[in-house]
Amino acid sequence: MKTDSVARVGAGKYVRAVLLLMLSLSLASCTMSDTQERVASGAAIGAIAGAALGTSRQSAAIGAAVGAAGGYLYDRHREKQDVQSENARLRAENERLRREAESQ
Repeated sequence: MKTDSVARVGAGKYVRAVLLLMLSLSLASCTMSDTQERVASGAAIGAIAGAALGTSRQSAAIGAAVGAAGGYLYDRHREKQDVQSENARLRAENERLRREAESQ
């Protein structure tokens, strides 16, 4: 029984540390790029999930690593979408200008 209460106290300190890390990241995100923000957010979410679901301190570290990787992959996906939509916009503008030039 004593080890359970010790584990709960240790987990409480760990959760506070993770929350402090998240607060620091949110304040630092003012100067971060979109990629950095997404990776940091993924790491923070992963660390919290790892700490909540895992049974050891390593669980939070593994969760942070997996979350950071997920944030990076999500960023790549969003950037690809942004590039595709910008290309479509430019193609439409190019076509409009071509038609305008032909009609004159």
